Amino acid sequence: MRRGGFLRSGIGRVVHVLSTEQLVALNPESGTWPPVTTDGPALPAEAGAPVSACYRPGRAAEAAP
Repeated sequence: MRRGGFLRSGIGRVVHVLSTEQLVALNPESGTWPPVTTDGPALPAEAGAPVSACYRPGRAAEAAP
C-alpha cells in the first residue's frame, strides 16, 4: 500500500538515508522503541469494495464532467 500511495501521489523517488543500524549507532535511544506489530490483511472483502468500485470498467467515463 505504501508504494502504491507514493506512485499515485506523484512522488517519483523515496530515499531512506539511514538504515536502522546506522540510526541506532548515531542515536542509541532509537533502538529502544518497541516493535510494531502488524496484522492483516483484515476484512479483505469489506476493504476491497471501495477499491473495486474505483477501478471498475467505465468509471473514468462516469467521472468526466
